[in-house]
Amino acid sequence: MNWKGLVVGLLAIAVSVITYLLTRRRELAWKRTEFLSEQAKYLEDDPVLTEVITILEERHPTIKVQDIFGNGGTLDEVKRAEYVQKFDKFLGFLWRLSYAHLTLKTISSAEVEAFGWYYWRIAQMPTLVDYCENFGFGDINLVTKKLRLDEEE
Repeated sequence: MNWKGLVVGLLAIAVSVITYLLTRRRELAWKRTEFLSEQAKYLEDDPVLTEVITILEERHPTIKVQDIFGNGGTLDEVKRAEYVQKFDKFLGFLWRLSYAHLTLKTISSAEVEAFGWYYWRIAQMPTLVDYCENFGFGDINLVTKKLRLDEEE
């Protein structure tokens, strides 16, 4: 038996496998980067989400989160329902990121933290935290706690 040939062959196979795995890992990291960039652009470009973020950041001239999710807000029921729907779109976006992180484990903690400002803002509004918990967006609260994004800065 030719031991040298066998060792060289096994070494060549090992190097090929390692090279493939490292290349694949870089490709997947790039794909995740592209995905997260697309999601950030989506948040910036969608007018509904832009308005929701403006409300969430308390920069809207007339509407507050409390008006939508609290008791005794200034909005009539039709307007309130319209804004709840807009927030549902935004919360659905964050929920999908949360699900990818918590369940699928395809997005790392650091990658989710790229959207941490939004998680943190939600955590500062108890009525919105309660809404997330009770209307199918509970994973947002779990990510916030897991990443400790609910703490005051």
